[in-house]
Amino acid sequence: MATAAATLKPGNLDSHQLLSEAAYGCEHLVPILKNSAAADPFKIGFRKQYESLAPYTKPEPVTVQATGLRTVSSLKPKYHCLSCSEVCLSTERKAHTKKTGHVFSADIESRNRFLFCESCVDFVYDHGLERFCGPQAKFEYSKGTWVDDVASEAYVKHNAFKNPCSRRGARGVWNMGQTCYQSVILQALLHDPTLNAYFLSGGHDIHTCERNFCMACAASEVFMDFNSGEKTEAVSAATLLYHGWDASRDMAGYRQQDAHEYFQFLVNALHAATPGHSESYEKRCNCFFHQTFYGELRSSVMCHKCGKTTHTYDPMADLSLDVQLQNKKRKLGPRTSSTTATLTGCLESFTAVEDLSPDASYHCEKCGNTPQRASKRLQIRKLPAILCMQLKRYEHNAASSDKLHGHIDFPITLNMLPFTVKKDKERVDTSRYIYDLSTVIVHQGSMDSGHYYAYTRVHGDKWVLMDDNKVTVASVADVLRQDAYLLFYGIRSIGPQKSS
Repeated sequence: MATAAATLKPGNLDSHQLLSEAAYGCEHLVPILKNSAAADPFKIGFRKQYESLAPYTKPEPVTVQATGLRTVSSLKPKYHCLSCSEVCLSTERKAHTKKTGHVFSADIESRNRFLFCESCVDFVYDHGLERFCGPQAKFEYSKGTWVDDVASEAYVKHNAFKNPCSRRGARGVWNMGQTCYQSVILQALLHDPTLNAYFLSGGHDIHTCERNFCMACAASEVFMDFNSGEKTEAVSAATLLYHGWDASRDMAGYRQQDAHEYFQFLVNALHAATPGHSESYEKRCNCFFHQTFYGELRSSVMCHKCGKTTHTYDPMADLSLDVQLQNKKRKLGPRTSSTTATLTGCLESFTAVEDLSPDASYHCEKCGNTPQRASKRLQIRKLPAILCMQLKRYEHNAASSDKLHGHIDFPITLNMLPFTVKKDKERVDTSRYIYDLSTVIVHQGSMDSGHYYAYTRVHGDKWVLMDDNKVTVASVADVLRQDAYLLFYGIRSIGPQKSS
């Protein structure tokens, strides 16, 4: 039997976001029980059907004749439809649902009359319905209400306790030899409610997956281990690490890797391991990971002579922001302006109009395919649910490679609307563009060596410092003063975004 998260079948991002906070037996009960007008008739009908079932009796042994074989139908599980009076065998449920549209039934043969959802193809458990039809519930049909057995409720209240599972605190990730780059990326993902709903609900079925060295299977194991209430020590991601070595030679071996490159590698690997995904940019991919991590950029080039503008579109799994360019612009600006770079300033520079150099040799079709001066602008056409931003701290040239040190101000809450494609008079729901900071990844050291650690939001406004297997409580002030390398923001409200 499963709860709401465990009965969810692979679906779109909205389904997993809904179930990450669902308090019902399954997603198909949600629209019924959340609607007060539909909930009461459903509960009353459910209770009447429940009580109309014959009392449970222990099955008696059936004597089978020594000669010949016969089918003993009484030993097969039977299901009583909760919307009508029909009784079905397990092999008949699907046809009955297709014919009548009735989804829910009760297992007659079980003592507890378990609720079965044909849409989930699984038993589901809802605490409210359990209390509604349990022995402690006294139903008054005339009033259409139900009353608790106060003594039973008081006994349960004073004798039950919540399991202080490790997820209510925080668990680190073991460093297996310069694998801190993996640990910090996992901490950014393990605390995301949408990803937890997906992996814990069987979004990727490890029992039926036939891929060798499947990264999604390995990630599922990490999520299940991380959410195990029986463990408090750090999580091991050895299988995920080794599968990554098998998938990419660049990632193989016990040597320091770039956390940003590992994030890109992991997201692409999870996308590739999803059944039905699309590798073609020409074909829209609706897989869970594509909806969660991938956005879309629009590149616009305008000819200075005729004004013709052409657009091209490219997928994005993150944004790489030039911190050094933003610093230079601020130093050349008014003396009263702050010399500290900001994340919003980096985004403004990223989406600002820039003139193409004469060497670019832009040829305008409208101007007879002749070279013309032109300007270019990048804007975000579609935002992902989980937005990763890299603050580019590494500068490479022919002579050397250096790391740029210094602080970049970043906010707890970020409005991404100004950096997206939108029409001047278009009315938009601004709440669809608000993001909340979830993880800050810091690199300490030089270009060739160093260590990664992460500050992660675990519950509401609670923050912790994740340093491999070591976990320390942190404050918001601690988080905001860090010299961030990677910033993870989660969208506050999932919904459709208009594209132009």
